[in-house]
Amino acid sequence: MKRIFLTLLALSALLTARNDVPSCYKALDIPLSEKRPAKELFILVDQTTPLDKKMMIYIYKNMMHFIKNGNAVTIASFSANANGKYAEVAYEGYVEPLLPKKAQFDISKKKLRKYKGCMNGQYRYAKKKATRALVRVLKGANKKLPHSDIFRSLHDLSTRVVKPSNANDKVVLIVSDGLEHSAITSFYHKGGIKKIDRKKELQKVADSGFLGDFDNARVYMVGVGATANAKAYRDAKSLEKLTAFWRDYFHNTHANLKAIGTPMLLEDVE
Repeated sequence: MKRIFLTLLALSALLTARNDVPSCYKALDIPLSEKRPAKELFILVDQTTPLDKKMMIYIYKNMMHFIKNGNAVTIASFSANANGKYAEVAYEGYVEPLLPKKAQFDISKKKLRKYKGCMNGQYRYAKKKATRALVRVLKGANKKLPHSDIFRSLHDLSTRVVKPSNANDKVVLIVSDGLEHSAITSFYHKGGIKKIDRKKELQKVADSGFLGDFDNARVYMVGVGATANAKAYRDAKSLEKLTAFWRDYFHNTHANLKAIGTPMLLEDVE
């Protein structure tokens, strides 16, 4: 079965555009009635944000809940347009829906055996490929990068990756400390978080032309206010103003905001 899947992987890779998981239906010439994902998870990772082991495990477990038949997962990273750390899609994979039992009677037993072996291999391959991409993205964080261009990156990823997706249901998990430090504005002051005037800051983003569009996706944000310094302290008032800004930001970028974690979320991504 493994040999069959690897052969089909090579064949289907020639037939598809950007899909890191090869199609069993195309490789075996079986009609697929529903070609759009039922649900797609987008994990957008700010590589200037420090992550501890607990947070990495949380992101991984939530990703694994979405890797199932009929779903798609996209993993992207961003930081600033410097030092080669540009916005990049590290993984984009769709695990195809299973063929209805009624439709299985319309194909030969030999092809059906190949199909079942291929679909099992497809699922395992998707998990392995997505895991490797996520680990690479999370471990690629560089806490010493001088800039954090969050607004421009979220604009680009939301309009060029999230919005064009044809998934029936879209979910976005943003991994970021939420601390912009760019030509647009900076949320830092003397090593801490400045007193954020959310209306003024949001106007700066609007004036820059980098308000995103999340196409009414459900959005979760984790890591807000996170710091690499174990001795650093984020006071409650600063975090409250920071989260208030991001609530306004998502309200103005066509996002259905579900939760913001400072830094962790208490619920699963759904």
